[in-house]
Amino acid sequence: MADSDNSTTLPCVTHGRGQRQRAHSEDRFDDADPALALLEGWLRAQHVSQVLCRLQQRLERRVLDAAAPDAMDRTVSYSIACQAEVEATTAALKLQDKIPLVQARSLLGIVAKLEIIAGADRDIDDPTDFPWPHIASVLADLKEIAGSVPLERPERTVIQADCRLYQEIATDLIGLEKQTSNVRLGEAPVVGISSG
Repeated sequence: MADSDNSTTLPCVTHGRGQRQRAHSEDRFDDADPALALLEGWLRAQHVSQVLCRLQQRLERRVLDAAAPDAMDRTVSYSIACQAEVEATTAALKLQDKIPLVQARSLLGIVAKLEIIAGADRDIDDPTDFPWPHIASVLADLKEIAGSVPLERPERTVIQADCRLYQEIATDLIGLEKQTSNVRLGEAPVVGISSG
C-alpha cells in the first residue's frame, strides 16, 4: 500500500513574478482592508509629528537667540510647538495601539501592519536587538511574495491642516495650563470681555 500523503495533489501556491503581480494587483488598491487605512493614518501622523518637531527645533533656536524682551513671545510659540508635537506623536502612538485590534483582510494588510511595527522601531534605543531585525526580515519576505503597499505621501495641504489642528489643541492646552498656574499663584484667571 503506497503512502497516501505522497499522492495528494496540492493547489498551486507559487506564481511567476508577473503572475504574482497580476494576482495581487486588485488587492494593492483595495480600500476595504482596515489595516491599509491604519497604515495610511499612522504614516500621516508620523509625518505631521516630524514636521512639528522641525518647527519646534527652529523655534527653540529662536528662543535661545532672542533678546530678553522678545523671548517671552517666542517662549509661548515654542511651548505651543512642543505641545503640538506631543499631540501628533500621541495620535501616531494611538494608531500603533490599534494594530492588535485591526484584522487584516489581505496579505497587503499584513504587510501594512508589519510596516507600522517595523517603522515604530526607529524610536527604540537599539533597533538591532531581537526581534527587530527578524521582523524586518519577515516583512521583506512577505513583500517579495505579496508586493509592497502603495505608500503615497499625504498632500501638503492635508499635512498643513493637521499641523494647524494640533497647534490649536496645543494653544488651548497651554492656555489652560497658564490659567491653572495663575490660579495656583493667587492671580485671577484671564476672562474674556463680552461685547454686549
